[in-house]
Amino acid sequence: MKRKRRTGGSRTLWWLFWLAVGLLQAWVHYREQPVVATAPPAAEERFVTLVDARLVEDAGNDGDSFKIAHEGGAQVLRLYFVDCPEKRLYPLVKNRLKDQAAYFGGLSIEQTERLGMEAKVFTEKLLHEKRFTIQTRWERVYDSARSYALVFFDDGEELSEKLVKAGLCRIHTKGTWMPDGRREYDFESHLRALEHEARAAHRGAWGRPRPVE
Repeated sequence: MKRKRRTGGSRTLWWLFWLAVGLLQAWVHYREQPVVATAPPAAEERFVTLVDARLVEDAGNDGDSFKIAHEGGAQVLRLYFVDCPEKRLYPLVKNRLKDQAAYFGGLSIEQTERLGMEAKVFTEKLLHEKRFTIQTRWERVYDSARSYALVFFDDGEELSEKLVKAGLCRIHTKGTWMPDGRREYDFESHLRALEHEARAAHRGAWGRPRPVE
C-alpha cells in the first residue's frame, strides 16, 4: 500500500510550527539576560526614578559625584546645585581648589582637601545607611558620561540640602526645577538660607580656623 505524499499545505504548516518554536526559544533566552546599560539614555524633559538604586564603591566617588547601580545598569551621577571640595590636589583641579578655599572664607588648600574627604564620607554614609530615591532627567554634565541627578531621603530632604546644612559644599553648579514643581530660583534661595544657618552655627567649613597670614 502506497503512503500518501505530503501536500504543499501540510509542509508549510510544519515549517511554520518549527519557526514558531525557534522564535519562542529566542524570546525566552533574551528575556532571561541581565540588562546592562552602557550609557545613560538621552536627556528627558521629565524626571525619572531609578529603580533599586544603590551606591557602588568606586575610586572616583566624592561628596557630590558617585557611581550608582540600578535596575537599568550603572552610571556616575552628579548632584544639581552644589559643589563639594576636591578630595585631593592634582594639576587639573588646582584652580578649582583655590576657588573652593576662597568661597569658604580663605581656607588653606590642605583644609579644603580634608573638607572634600569629609564630604565624601558624609555622602557615602548616608547612601549606605539611609533609604533614598534618585531622580534624573539624564542631563549630561558638560560632555562627560556623568548625568545630573537629585537624591531624596525618607525625611523629605534632598542630598544637596544635607550637604549645605553640614557646611560641606558650596552652592555652585547647574540647578534645575524640582520634581515637586518648585522653581530652580526658589530651591536655590532655600539652599542659601540653609547655608546662612550653617555659617552662623560654624558647621563644617564655616567652623574651620583661618590660616594666619
